[in-house]
Amino acid sequence: MVKNKYLRLSIVLSLLLVCPLTLYSQTENQQNTSTGTQYTIQQQQEPTQQTPVEQPVYRKPKRENEWGIFMGPSWSIPVGTVPQVNTQVTYANERARARTGFDIGVKFNFFLSNDVSIEFDVLYTSSGKNIEYSGFYHELGYSDESVTFKESLGYFTFPIYANYYLTENFYIKGGLYGAALTNATRREGGIWGDHTDVSYLYKGGDFGVSAGLGASMRVFFIEWRYNRGLIDISFDDDKLYNQTVQLLVGFKFGG
Repeated sequence: MVKNKYLRLSIVLSLLLVCPLTLYSQTENQQNTSTGTQYTIQQQQEPTQQTPVEQPVYRKPKRENEWGIFMGPSWSIPVGTVPQVNTQVTYANERARARTGFDIGVKFNFFLSNDVSIEFDVLYTSSGKNIEYSGFYHELGYSDESVTFKESLGYFTFPIYANYYLTENFYIKGGLYGAALTNATRREGGIWGDHTDVSYLYKGGDFGVSAGLGASMRVFFIEWRYNRGLIDISFDDDKLYNQTVQLLVGFKFGG
């Protein structure tokens, strides 16, 4: 009877010890399973980091420096009054028209980048004016006859430009120029008329601004230019300024 009592007590104590251990073990397993699942989910959610691959950057090669020769017509439209030669004749009316000339020169173009260049030119330019005088007085009185003169001024001109390339082939330009007078003549009548040296009426140089636009191909280029003098070129009391428009075509090398 006593033994059965102790046996029952031993079984109850064993059960009391085994049950908490069993519950603790189950709890540990559940926590470990949950932790493993979270770790797996975190591993799945973490983005894969890839090493960035540098893309090669394309850079256009810098343009080569170039030089060229050019020529073309020019239209001289001076601003002001052309000085008159001192004669015994006094004209009542003066009518002036543009004069067409011909220019020729060379250029040297140095590229600072693919879009910007500095250009130096040396050229011979012809300017002047066609003048028609009418209504003059002489020793016999007044006459309605008209007389036509062609005033021709020749310059060695030295422009400097900054060129900006809008595209590979089209560009705009602007800059300054200085010029030295080489000759000044006045011709009466047609091409076979008498020439008179009138260089004493004009100053020895000119200075002004210039602007233009151009287009270039492989070896060929064409430009429009506008030039405006900033100083009075005559010794007369009335002021006179050079103003020309040029159409130049030419060939370039080295670019």
